[in-house]
Formats: sequence, C-alpha cells, structure tokens
Amino acid sequence: MISPVLLRLTLVAAILPLWLPAAAHADDAPTETGLSEESEVLAASREIVREAADYSFRRWLRNRVWDEEDEARYGLELDENWQTAAAAAPELPLVVLVHGFNSNPVKNAAILEPVRAAGFPTATFAYPNDWEICESAARLSAQLKSLAQQHPGQKIALVTHSMGGLVARACLEDKELDPGNVTRLVMIAPPTHGTMLAHIAVATDVWEHWLGRADGGPWDRCRDSVIDGLGEAADDMIPGSTFLTDLNARPRNPHVRYTIFLGTCASVSEGEMKWMRTALQETGGNCPGLRDCTGRFDNLLSDMEELVEGKGDGVVALKRGRLDGVDDVLVLPFGHLTCTGPVDCDATRQVQEELLARLR
Repeated sequence: MISPVLLRLTLVAAILPLWLPAAAHADDAPTETGLSEESEVLAASREIVREAADYSFRRWLRNRVWDEEDEARYGLELDENWQTAAAAAPELPLVVLVHGFNSNPVKNAAILEPVRAAGFPTATFAYPNDWEICESAARLSAQLKSLAQQHPGQKIALVTHSMGGLVARACLEDKELDPGNVTRLVMIAPPTHGTMLAHIAVATDVWEHWLGRADGGPWDRCRDSVIDGLGEAADDMIPGSTFLTDLNARPRNPHVRYTIFLGTCASVSEGEMKWMRTALQETGGNCPGLRDCTGRFDNLLSDMEELVEGKGDGVVALKRGRLDGVDDVLVLPFGHLTCTGPVDCDATRQVQEELLARLR
C-alpha cells in the first residue's frame, strides 16, 4: 500500500518540472515568428526573478508594510511567574524555547510543560520564521543581552526545534552576537547541514497563509506572508548554502554544552522511495516537458533521506543533523512535526524525559 506522503511527493515531482525553464523540450520550441516576442517576455520574467531573489528587494518590500504591531508580535516572552521559579531554584537555568521554520511558540508549547512542572523558569522566543536566519539570530542576541543587563547572573538554557537550532547557533557561535549568559543548548531535529525539502519550501508558505488558515482576507494573508519572510530562511537551509557553509565552519562555543536529538520516524520506506524513482523515470521519459529534468529529480530523490524511515524524521536526515564537535547525540524514533507536541506516544515521552535529564 502506497503511503499518502509518497503520493503527494510523486505529484510534486510531476508538477514542479513544468515550472522550470530548463524543462522545456525541443518538441515544444517556439516558432520563429513568435521567437522575438517570447524572448522579450522571458527576459522580463528573468529580470523580475533576479530582483525578487535579491534580499535587498525583499527587505524593501517588508519594510513598506511593517508597523509597530508587527514588532510587538515577536521577541522574548517570559512566563509571569518565572522570577518566582528562579528564586525557588537558583541553580536551575531559565529555559527558553526557540521554534523553527513556519512555526511559532504555541505549536511547540507542549515541550515546556514537563520543564515547568519540574520547577524550571521558562520563556519563549518568537521571530519571523522565514527571514534570513542571521537576522533572526541578531534578534535573539538582542533579547538575551537585554535580559542579561536586567538580570545579571541568570543562566540560560536554549531548547530549540528544527531551524531554531540554526538561529541559536548563529547567535552563540558569533563573538559579537553571543550574549554570554547561555550555558546549555539542546537542539531537537536541527537541519545542521540543511534539508532537501528546502527546495520545495514554497509549499509550506502556501499552506501556512492560505490553505491551512481560516481567518483573514486576501490582503491580510498576503501582508502576513511578506512580514513573515519571503523564502530567505528556506534559501539558507538548502544543503551547501553560503549560510550553512559559513555557520558550520565556525568553532563551537566553549562556554555552552551542546546536545542534539535526531529522529528516525519518517513515513516513506526504502521500497516506496525506489518505486517513486522508478515511476518518475518511466513516466517522465514519455511526457513532453518532463524528459529533460527527470534525471535531476531522480538525483534529488536519491539523496532525500529526510523522508526515508530509519534515516530521517520526515524533514531532517540523520546524516544532515549531526554536528562536528558535538558528541551528545541521541537518536530516537520520533517524527519531525510531533516531537515537540503533546505526549501521545512513547517517542515523544522519551524526548521530554531526555530533555529534562540534560537540563538538570
């Protein structure tokens, strides 16, 4: 029985090549009479793409619609009774949750419930989840530095999910951004070396602001998608990106203890992945517009261990989650989107237990 995830991936693999200029086949070449007009259109469209790919254009667009209310949505939010908890157990760090890509603190709130119950003071950090990761890291740095000024001596433990681990490391492993008060970093499912799914991350934006959202009109949804970021973070998470290359070349922060949790509960078996690759090769070779890019998509799928059971959690592959210099790496049978949610399985319960053991 073919899994729903596999069917969706097959559909994506079949549709995406139709959008790629390089996918056009010789059989579909324009006639000579229409060549000049089409060339002008293509040239104009390429120019638009180049401008859109320029982060300065994206920042300009975001700044045009950004206002004070947007600023108030982001930042460090401390629990109301965090100081009471900190005074009752001064040896415990303030645990700050940093969410991931296309997420927010609410979606990951369950991971902090046992932490609070154990007496830890807690807080969350919210940020626009599709900005350049270095910008989000600078925001985190400013918030933690402000906290250090207001509460000298208060130690911090960062608990991150997914891309939140990259945000935290970009802060802590930069001498100028390091606030100096973080002593512990526990990263759950971090895409340390990126994720192949970043190549199709536009689908998650469509879901977040359009298909999976019930409130807001067209303008509100368009505006929120701009405020939230226009794909900068996804670009940063593509394996081999400039951001990841620079980040992973840095040394670990010697004042911080690192831990990484990685999951293996992806939804596609080895056999299903082979079936999908075979189906793509057989059908793509017979379809105009797909022939020239079938090989490229086969190469993409062959390296997409993020989706293979036992090799990834559905978003992050084991081989792309490890980090040089970090020996405390725990591999558990969890899925990427459920590991920080309510305890509804043994794997999630184990994540919470192991997290508490490392925070103490």
